[in-house]
Amino acid sequence: MAYDTIKLKSPALDRSVIRRIEEQCILRSGEDMASGEVLYELFAGELLGSWDSRISVIPKYEDWIINKNGRPELVPTEPYLLIEGSVHKITCGHNVYGGPTNFLQACRDFVALVSELLNTDLPHADVWTVHRVDVALVYRLPKPACKEFFDGVQLLSFPRRKKGAAKYDMAVYFAGKTTTVKFYHKGTEFQVHERSRLRGYFTNLFIHLYGADDPQNRDRVQRKIDALQRLADSRLRAEVEIHSDKLQYDFEKNPRVDELSDAYLQGVYDREIEKLLREGKQAMNTVRESRAVLTRLKNVYGDSTGARLYGFWSSMVTLGDEVTRDQFAKTVFYRNRKLLEEAGVSWRNSDVVVIANDSILPADFSPVRTDRRLCFQPARNRSEFSVSRETMRLAA
Repeated sequence: MAYDTIKLKSPALDRSVIRRIEEQCILRSGEDMASGEVLYELFAGELLGSWDSRISVIPKYEDWIINKNGRPELVPTEPYLLIEGSVHKITCGHNVYGGPTNFLQACRDFVALVSELLNTDLPHADVWTVHRVDVALVYRLPKPACKEFFDGVQLLSFPRRKKGAAKYDMAVYFAGKTTTVKFYHKGTEFQVHERSRLRGYFTNLFIHLYGADDPQNRDRVQRKIDALQRLADSRLRAEVEIHSDKLQYDFEKNPRVDELSDAYLQGVYDREIEKLLREGKQAMNTVRESRAVLTRLKNVYGDSTGARLYGFWSSMVTLGDEVTRDQFAKTVFYRNRKLLEEAGVSWRNSDVVVIANDSILPADFSPVRTDRRLCFQPARNRSEFSVSRETMRLAA
Protein backbone atom coordinates (compact mmCIF):
# COMPACT_ATOMS: atom_id res chain seq x y z
CA MET A 1 0.00 0.00 0.00
CA ALA A 2 1.30 3.47 -0.90
CA TYR A 3 0.14 7.03 -0.35
CA ASP A 4 -0.34 9.42 -3.25
CA THR A 5 -2.05 12.81 -2.94
CA ILE A 6 -2.07 14.35 0.55
CA LYS A 7 -3.64 17.66 1.59
CA LEU A 8 -2.53 19.32 4.84
CA LYS A 9 -3.51 22.49 6.72
CA SER A 10 -1.01 24.37 8.85
CA PRO A 11 -1.63 25.90 12.27
CA ALA A 12 -2.12 29.67 12.37
CA LEU A 13 0.90 31.49 10.93
CA ASP A 14 2.26 34.98 11.43
CA ARG A 15 1.12 37.39 8.75
CA SER A 16 4.71 38.24 7.85
CA VAL A 17 5.30 34.56 7.06
CA ILE A 18 2.20 34.41 4.88
CA ARG A 19 3.23 37.55 3.00
CA ARG A 20 6.66 36.11 2.37
CA ILE A 21 5.09 32.95 0.94
CA GLU A 22 2.64 34.92 -1.21
CA GLU A 23 5.48 36.86 -2.78
CA GLN A 24 7.16 33.77 -4.14
CA CYS A 25 4.61 30.99 -4.73
CA ILE A 26 2.44 32.30 -7.54
CA LEU A 27 4.34 29.88 -9.78
CA ARG A 28 7.70 28.40 -8.93
CA SER A 29 9.41 25.42 -10.54
CA GLY A 30 11.81 23.09 -8.76
CA GLU A 31 13.66 19.81 -9.21
CA ASP A 32 14.69 17.26 -6.62
CA MET A 33 16.75 14.36 -7.94
CA ALA A 34 17.53 12.58 -4.69
CA SER A 35 15.63 9.55 -6.00
CA GLY A 36 16.58 10.18 -9.60
CA GLU A 37 13.08 10.94 -10.88
CA VAL A 38 11.38 14.04 -9.49
CA LEU A 39 9.87 17.09 -11.20
CA TYR A 40 7.27 19.39 -9.64
CA GLU A 41 6.01 22.97 -9.38
CA LEU A 42 4.78 25.17 -6.58
CA PHE A 43 1.76 27.25 -7.49
CA ALA A 44 -1.15 29.01 -5.83
CA GLY A 45 -4.15 27.06 -7.07
CA GLU A 46 -6.09 23.80 -6.94
CA LEU A 47 -4.67 20.63 -8.46
CA LEU A 48 -6.17 19.55 -11.78
CA GLY A 49 -6.54 15.89 -10.78
CA SER A 50 -4.92 12.90 -9.10
CA TRP A 51 -2.39 12.74 -11.95
CA ASP A 52 -1.13 16.30 -11.34
CA SER A 53 2.57 16.35 -10.42
CA ARG A 54 2.59 19.89 -8.99
CA ILE A 55 2.47 21.03 -5.36
CA SER A 56 -0.38 23.38 -4.50
CA VAL A 57 0.49 26.06 -1.91
CA ILE A 58 -2.45 28.32 -0.96
CA PRO A 59 -2.29 30.99 1.76
CA LYS A 60 -5.73 31.44 3.37
CA TYR A 61 -7.31 34.10 5.59
CA GLU A 62 -10.75 32.55 6.10
CA ASP A 63 -12.18 29.16 6.99
CA TRP A 64 -15.47 27.29 7.30
CA ILE A 65 -17.05 26.98 10.74
CA ILE A 66 -20.41 25.69 11.95
CA ASN A 67 -22.54 28.65 13.02
CA LYS A 68 -25.20 28.68 15.75
CA ASN A 69 -27.79 27.45 13.25
CA GLY A 70 -25.72 24.35 12.54
CA ARG A 71 -24.74 25.46 9.04
CA PRO A 72 -21.24 25.94 7.62
CA GLU A 73 -20.20 29.57 7.29
CA LEU A 74 -17.06 31.14 5.83
CA VAL A 75 -15.53 33.53 8.36
CA PRO A 76 -12.22 35.44 8.68
CA THR A 77 -9.51 33.63 10.67
CA GLU A 78 -5.85 33.87 11.47
CA PRO A 79 -3.84 33.17 8.29
CA TYR A 80 -2.82 29.60 7.56
CA LEU A 81 -1.44 27.54 4.68
CA LEU A 82 -2.95 24.70 2.64
CA ILE A 83 -0.51 22.43 0.82
CA GLU A 84 -1.46 19.57 -1.44
CA GLY A 85 0.53 17.29 -3.72
CA SER A 86 1.40 13.75 -4.70
CA VAL A 87 3.96 12.49 -2.19
CA HIS A 88 4.42 9.52 -4.49
CA LYS A 89 5.58 11.73 -7.38
CA ILE A 90 7.66 13.83 -4.99
CA THR A 91 9.46 10.66 -3.91
CA CYS A 92 9.81 8.87 -7.25
CA GLY A 93 8.92 11.39 -9.95
CA HIS A 94 6.09 9.11 -11.09
CA ASN A 95 3.59 6.73 -9.50
CA VAL A 96 4.11 3.65 -11.65
CA TYR A 97 5.83 1.80 -8.81
CA GLY A 98 7.22 2.44 -5.34
CA GLY A 99 5.78 5.21 -3.22
CA PRO A 100 5.82 6.02 0.51
CA THR A 101 4.16 3.52 2.84
CA ASN A 102 4.67 5.36 6.15
CA PHE A 103 2.10 8.14 6.41
CA LEU A 104 3.75 10.06 9.24
CA GLN A 105 7.14 10.11 7.54
CA ALA A 106 5.60 11.01 4.18
CA CYS A 107 3.92 14.08 5.73
CA ARG A 108 7.11 15.10 7.52
CA ASP A 109 9.09 14.88 4.29
CA PHE A 110 6.36 16.77 2.42
CA VAL A 111 6.26 19.71 4.85
CA ALA A 112 10.06 19.81 5.08
CA LEU A 113 10.34 19.97 1.29
CA VAL A 114 7.81 22.82 1.00
CA SER A 115 9.59 24.66 3.80
CA GLU A 116 12.92 24.31 2.00
CA LEU A 117 11.56 25.33 -1.40
CA LEU A 118 9.90 28.43 0.08
CA ASN A 119 12.97 29.16 2.22
CA THR A 120 10.58 29.64 5.13
CA ASP A 121 10.42 27.96 8.54
CA LEU A 122 7.08 26.17 8.79
CA PRO A 123 5.61 24.36 11.82
CA HIS A 124 6.54 20.72 12.28
CA ALA A 125 4.38 18.39 10.18
CA ASP A 126 3.00 16.52 13.21
CA VAL A 127 0.80 19.49 14.22
CA TRP A 128 -0.70 20.08 10.75
CA THR A 129 -4.23 18.74 10.18
CA VAL A 130 -5.13 16.25 7.44
CA HIS A 131 -7.82 17.09 4.86
CA ARG A 132 -7.27 14.47 2.18
CA VAL A 133 -5.35 11.22 1.75
CA ASP A 134 -5.22 8.99 -1.34
CA VAL A 135 -4.45 5.35 -0.53
CA ALA A 136 -3.42 3.28 -3.56
CA LEU A 137 -2.70 -0.34 -4.36
CA VAL A 138 -1.30 -1.67 -7.64
CA TYR A 139 -1.95 -5.11 -9.14
CA ARG A 140 0.06 -6.98 -11.75
CA LEU A 141 -2.26 -7.85 -14.64
CA PRO A 142 -1.67 -7.93 -18.41
CA LYS A 143 -3.39 -5.21 -20.40
CA PRO A 144 -6.05 -7.54 -21.95
CA ALA A 145 -6.96 -8.72 -18.44
CA CYS A 146 -7.32 -5.11 -17.31
CA LYS A 147 -9.65 -4.55 -20.26
CA GLU A 148 -11.82 -7.49 -19.15
CA PHE A 149 -11.88 -6.12 -15.59
CA PHE A 150 -13.31 -2.80 -16.79
CA ASP A 151 -15.74 -4.58 -19.11
CA GLY A 152 -17.01 -6.44 -16.07
CA VAL A 153 -17.33 -3.26 -14.00
CA GLN A 154 -19.49 -1.73 -16.72
CA LEU A 155 -21.99 -4.58 -16.26
CA LEU A 156 -22.56 -3.79 -12.60
CA SER A 157 -25.01 -1.25 -11.22
CA PHE A 158 -24.06 0.81 -8.15
CA PRO A 159 -27.22 2.42 -6.72
CA ARG A 160 -25.43 4.28 -3.91
CA ARG A 161 -22.54 5.66 -5.96
CA LYS A 162 -22.66 7.31 -9.35
CA LYS A 163 -20.24 5.66 -11.75
CA GLY A 164 -18.10 8.09 -13.72
CA ALA A 165 -15.57 7.55 -16.50
CA ALA A 166 -12.26 9.31 -17.13
CA LYS A 167 -11.20 10.95 -20.37
CA TYR A 168 -9.31 7.82 -21.43
CA ASP A 169 -10.18 4.14 -21.77
CA MET A 170 -10.02 1.66 -18.90
CA ALA A 171 -10.71 4.06 -16.05
CA VAL A 172 -13.72 4.48 -13.82
CA TYR A 173 -14.41 6.25 -10.55
CA PHE A 174 -17.17 6.19 -7.96
CA ALA A 175 -17.55 9.55 -6.24
CA GLY A 176 -19.05 9.85 -2.79
CA LYS A 177 -19.28 12.50 -0.10
CA THR A 178 -16.75 10.90 2.22
CA THR A 179 -14.61 8.88 -0.21
CA THR A 180 -14.02 8.39 -3.92
CA VAL A 181 -13.00 4.99 -5.26
CA LYS A 182 -10.99 4.89 -8.50
CA PHE A 183 -9.80 2.09 -10.76
CA TYR A 184 -7.65 2.73 -13.80
CA HIS A 185 -5.18 1.05 -16.11
CA LYS A 186 -1.87 2.69 -15.26
CA GLY A 187 -0.46 2.25 -18.78
CA THR A 188 -3.23 4.28 -20.40
CA GLU A 189 -3.02 7.01 -17.76
CA PHE A 190 0.77 7.12 -18.14
CA GLN A 191 0.43 7.47 -21.91
CA VAL A 192 -1.99 10.39 -21.59
CA HIS A 193 -0.49 12.36 -18.71
CA GLU A 194 3.06 11.28 -17.86
CA ARG A 195 5.12 10.60 -20.99
CA SER A 196 5.62 14.20 -22.10
CA ARG A 197 6.36 15.45 -18.57
CA LEU A 198 8.91 12.72 -17.85
CA ARG A 199 10.53 13.15 -21.24
CA GLY A 200 11.49 16.71 -20.30
CA TYR A 201 12.68 15.60 -16.88
CA PHE A 202 14.90 12.76 -18.15
CA THR A 203 16.32 15.00 -20.85
CA ASN A 204 17.54 17.41 -18.17
CA LEU A 205 18.78 14.56 -15.98
CA PHE A 206 20.91 12.94 -18.69
CA ILE A 207 22.29 16.30 -19.80
CA HIS A 208 23.44 16.77 -16.20
CA LEU A 209 24.89 13.26 -15.97
CA TYR A 210 26.52 12.94 -19.39
CA GLY A 211 26.73 16.46 -20.79
CA ALA A 212 24.65 18.28 -23.38
CA ASP A 213 26.81 17.05 -26.26
CA ASP A 214 26.49 13.30 -25.58
CA PRO A 215 24.79 11.83 -28.69
CA GLN A 216 23.27 8.94 -26.67
CA ASN A 217 21.15 11.13 -24.42
CA ARG A 218 18.10 10.97 -26.70
CA ASP A 219 18.24 7.15 -26.80
CA ARG A 220 18.65 7.02 -23.03
CA VAL A 221 15.54 9.14 -22.56
CA GLN A 222 13.51 6.99 -24.97
CA ARG A 223 14.61 3.73 -23.33
CA LYS A 224 13.70 5.00 -19.87
CA ILE A 225 10.27 6.23 -20.98
CA ASP A 226 9.56 2.98 -22.85
CA ALA A 227 10.61 0.90 -19.84
CA LEU A 228 8.18 2.78 -17.57
CA GLN A 229 5.44 2.44 -20.21
CA ARG A 230 5.94 -1.35 -20.42
CA LEU A 231 5.73 -1.65 -16.66
CA ALA A 232 2.66 0.59 -16.48
CA ASP A 233 0.91 -1.43 -19.22
CA SER A 234 0.79 -4.43 -16.86
CA ARG A 235 -0.55 -2.58 -13.85
CA LEU A 236 -4.10 -2.05 -12.58
CA ARG A 237 -4.25 0.71 -9.98
CA ALA A 238 -6.94 1.04 -7.32
CA GLU A 239 -7.23 4.19 -5.20
CA VAL A 240 -9.43 5.30 -2.34
CA GLU A 241 -9.50 9.08 -1.95
CA ILE A 242 -10.37 9.82 1.68
CA HIS A 243 -12.12 13.19 1.94
CA SER A 244 -12.17 15.67 4.79
CA ASP A 245 -15.79 14.69 5.60
CA LYS A 246 -14.73 11.11 6.27
CA LEU A 247 -11.97 12.20 8.63
CA GLN A 248 -14.31 14.59 10.44
CA TYR A 249 -16.92 11.85 10.84
CA ASP A 250 -14.46 9.32 12.26
CA PHE A 251 -12.46 11.71 14.47
CA GLU A 252 -15.09 14.44 15.05
CA LYS A 253 -12.53 16.87 13.62
CA ASN A 254 -9.77 16.97 11.04
CA PRO A 255 -7.09 14.91 12.82
CA ARG A 256 -3.50 16.00 13.22
CA VAL A 257 -0.86 14.21 11.19
CA ASP A 258 0.43 12.36 14.26
CA GLU A 259 -3.11 11.16 15.09
CA LEU A 260 -3.63 9.33 11.79
CA SER A 261 -2.18 5.82 11.66
CA ASP A 262 -1.32 3.56 8.77
CA ALA A 263 -3.65 0.91 10.23
CA TYR A 264 -6.60 3.32 10.09
CA LEU A 265 -5.90 4.29 6.47
CA GLN A 266 -5.50 0.65 5.43
CA GLY A 267 -8.79 -0.16 7.13
CA VAL A 268 -10.61 2.62 5.25
CA TYR A 269 -9.27 1.31 1.94
CA ASP A 270 -10.34 -2.26 2.72
CA ARG A 271 -13.84 -1.28 3.85
CA GLU A 272 -14.53 1.05 0.92
CA ILE A 273 -13.40 -1.47 -1.68
CA GLU A 274 -15.39 -4.24 -0.01
CA LYS A 275 -18.55 -2.11 0.22
CA LEU A 276 -18.27 -1.09 -3.43
CA LEU A 277 -17.80 -4.64 -4.70
CA ARG A 278 -20.65 -5.91 -2.53
CA GLU A 279 -22.91 -3.06 -3.64
CA GLY A 280 -22.12 -3.77 -7.30
CA LYS A 281 -23.47 -7.27 -6.84
CA GLN A 282 -26.69 -5.76 -5.41
CA ALA A 283 -27.05 -8.73 -3.09
CA MET A 284 -27.37 -10.82 -6.23
CA ASN A 285 -24.35 -12.40 -7.91
CA THR A 286 -23.72 -11.72 -11.57
CA VAL A 287 -24.71 -14.86 -13.49
CA ARG A 288 -23.04 -16.28 -16.59
CA GLU A 289 -24.13 -19.93 -16.75
CA SER A 290 -26.83 -20.74 -19.29
CA ARG A 291 -29.44 -22.17 -16.90
CA ALA A 292 -28.84 -19.48 -14.28
CA VAL A 293 -29.19 -16.76 -16.93
CA LEU A 294 -32.52 -18.13 -18.16
CA THR A 295 -33.83 -18.38 -14.59
CA ARG A 296 -32.66 -14.87 -13.69
CA LEU A 297 -34.18 -13.25 -16.77
CA LYS A 298 -37.54 -14.97 -16.28
CA ASN A 299 -37.61 -14.04 -12.59
CA VAL A 300 -36.81 -10.40 -13.32
CA TYR A 301 -38.78 -9.79 -16.54
CA GLY A 302 -41.36 -12.59 -16.70
CA ASP A 303 -41.49 -15.72 -18.88
CA SER A 304 -42.10 -14.08 -22.26
CA THR A 305 -39.63 -11.17 -22.05
CA GLY A 306 -37.15 -13.36 -20.18
CA ALA A 307 -37.14 -15.96 -22.94
CA ARG A 308 -36.69 -13.26 -25.59
CA LEU A 309 -33.76 -11.73 -23.72
CA TYR A 310 -32.27 -15.19 -23.27
CA GLY A 311 -32.13 -15.53 -27.07
CA PHE A 312 -30.43 -12.13 -27.26
CA TRP A 313 -27.96 -13.21 -24.55
CA SER A 314 -27.16 -16.41 -26.46
CA SER A 315 -26.35 -14.37 -29.55
CA MET A 316 -24.07 -12.08 -27.54
CA VAL A 317 -22.25 -15.11 -26.09
CA THR A 318 -21.77 -17.06 -29.30
CA LEU A 319 -21.43 -14.31 -31.89
CA GLY A 320 -20.00 -11.44 -29.86
CA ASP A 321 -21.02 -7.80 -29.50
CA GLU A 322 -20.13 -6.64 -33.00
CA VAL A 323 -21.94 -9.36 -34.94
CA THR A 324 -24.99 -9.22 -32.66
CA ARG A 325 -25.21 -5.45 -33.16
CA ASP A 326 -25.54 -6.03 -36.90
CA GLN A 327 -28.42 -8.47 -36.37
CA PHE A 328 -30.64 -6.04 -34.44
CA ALA A 329 -31.88 -2.49 -34.85
CA LYS A 330 -29.67 -0.07 -32.98
CA THR A 331 -32.32 0.89 -30.43
CA VAL A 332 -33.26 -2.77 -29.82
CA PHE A 333 -29.65 -3.82 -29.34
CA TYR A 334 -28.85 -1.18 -26.74
CA ARG A 335 -32.17 -1.60 -24.96
CA ASN A 336 -31.69 -5.37 -24.65
CA ARG A 337 -28.09 -4.98 -23.53
CA LYS A 338 -29.16 -2.51 -20.85
CA LEU A 339 -31.82 -4.94 -19.61
CA LEU A 340 -29.18 -7.68 -19.30
CA GLU A 341 -26.92 -5.37 -17.30
CA GLU A 342 -29.72 -4.29 -14.98
CA ALA A 343 -30.58 -7.93 -14.30
CA GLY A 344 -26.97 -8.71 -13.35
CA VAL A 345 -26.43 -10.97 -16.37
CA SER A 346 -23.04 -11.19 -18.07
CA TRP A 347 -22.43 -12.54 -21.56
CA ARG A 348 -18.67 -12.70 -20.95
CA ASN A 349 -16.90 -15.79 -19.57
CA SER A 350 -20.09 -17.87 -19.76
CA ASP A 351 -20.28 -21.66 -19.75
CA VAL A 352 -21.06 -21.57 -23.48
CA VAL A 353 -17.58 -22.42 -24.73
CA VAL A 354 -16.43 -20.11 -27.50
CA ILE A 355 -12.70 -19.71 -27.96
CA ALA A 356 -12.96 -16.00 -28.69
CA ASN A 357 -14.60 -15.46 -25.28
CA ASP A 358 -11.93 -17.28 -23.24
CA SER A 359 -11.13 -15.13 -20.23
CA ILE A 360 -7.72 -13.58 -19.70
CA LEU A 361 -8.71 -12.00 -16.40
CA PRO A 362 -8.05 -14.53 -13.59
CA ALA A 363 -11.31 -15.77 -12.16
CA ASP A 364 -10.15 -15.22 -8.57
CA PHE A 365 -8.92 -11.64 -9.04
CA SER A 366 -10.26 -8.99 -6.69
CA PRO A 367 -8.72 -5.55 -5.95
CA VAL A 368 -8.10 -6.26 -2.28
CA ARG A 369 -4.86 -6.38 -0.29
CA THR A 370 -4.96 -10.17 -0.01
CA ASP A 371 -4.93 -10.76 -3.78
CA ARG A 372 -1.74 -12.55 -4.84
CA ARG A 373 -1.20 -10.14 -7.76
CA LEU A 374 -0.71 -7.18 -5.41
CA CYS A 375 2.60 -5.40 -6.05
CA PHE A 376 4.20 -4.87 -2.66
CA GLN A 377 7.97 -5.28 -3.13
CA PRO A 378 10.00 -2.09 -2.47
CA ALA A 379 11.16 -0.10 -5.47
CA ARG A 380 14.77 -0.31 -6.62
CA ASN A 381 16.43 2.86 -7.85
CA ARG A 382 19.60 2.77 -9.94
CA SER A 383 22.57 4.48 -8.30
CA GLU A 384 23.42 6.64 -11.31
CA PHE A 385 20.05 8.42 -10.94
CA SER A 386 20.72 9.38 -7.30
CA VAL A 387 21.56 13.02 -7.87
CA SER A 388 21.16 15.28 -4.86
CA ARG A 389 19.36 18.59 -4.98
CA GLU A 390 22.54 20.35 -3.80
CA THR A 391 24.50 18.82 -6.68
CA MET A 392 21.92 20.04 -9.17
CA ARG A 393 22.03 23.51 -7.60
CA LEU A 394 25.81 23.66 -7.98
CA ALA A 395 25.61 22.34 -11.53
CA ALA A 396 23.13 25.06 -12.45
